[in-house]
Amino acid sequence: IMVEDIYYRGYIIFNASEDKLDVINYLTLEEYLYGVLPKELGPSFHMEALKAQAIASRTYAIRNLNKHIWEGYNLCDTVHCQVYGGFDVENSITNEAVDETGGMILTYNGYPIDAVFHSNSGGHTDDAKEVWSTDVPYLVGRVDEFSNSFSNASWELDFTSEEISYKLNNSGVYVGKVIDLIILDTSPAGRVNEHLIKGTDGGEIISGSKFRSIIGP
Repeated sequence: IMVEDIYYRGYIIFNASEDKLDVINYLTLEEYLYGVLPKELGPSFHMEALKAQAIASRTYAIRNLNKHIWEGYNLCDTVHCQVYGGFDVENSITNEAVDETGGMILTYNGYPIDAVFHSNSGGHTDDAKEVWSTDVPYLVGRVDEFSNSFSNASWELDFTSEEISYKLNNSGVYVGKVIDLIILDTSPAGRVNEHLIKGTDGGEIISGSKFRSIIGP
């Protein structure tokens, strides 16, 4: 089946919702993973890494199966869930990784884990409580020396004071024009837990994760 020049397995239905038309792809979980793995990792990686990602992606899909159920489907095709590219992105190597791990998921106390993953940890992961303020016994910070060998382990992004002030104001943080950011606390991995935003109209303490969500990932 082809939609906007992209081929998909399974079948397609259309769902009219207010002023938009959702294109929903119905297919099996394993067929879905065929279209996820190349977008999240890719065939150039070692087969064992691809298998690990296949298991993580399968677990994530099962754990979050009803993430968009109120909209009439299970998972979206963006980073909000997992990136999915349909049949067009499939590769025999990544398909093999899916097939060789068929049905395998990660569990804790008999339940699928929250199998969150990322492109690069920057050299150290964080405890779940440092990110979501909730203790998760299997999501504990670890040194990750492998990530440091990739170019995206360290990066910079520049914003003007006006840009930051605008984003903060739109999110209900009113400090006027931002004049300083002061780090008050960091996680064991070195990420900002809490900082003071000083502006021309006062200051406000917010968490690093809230600031990131305001500025944008």
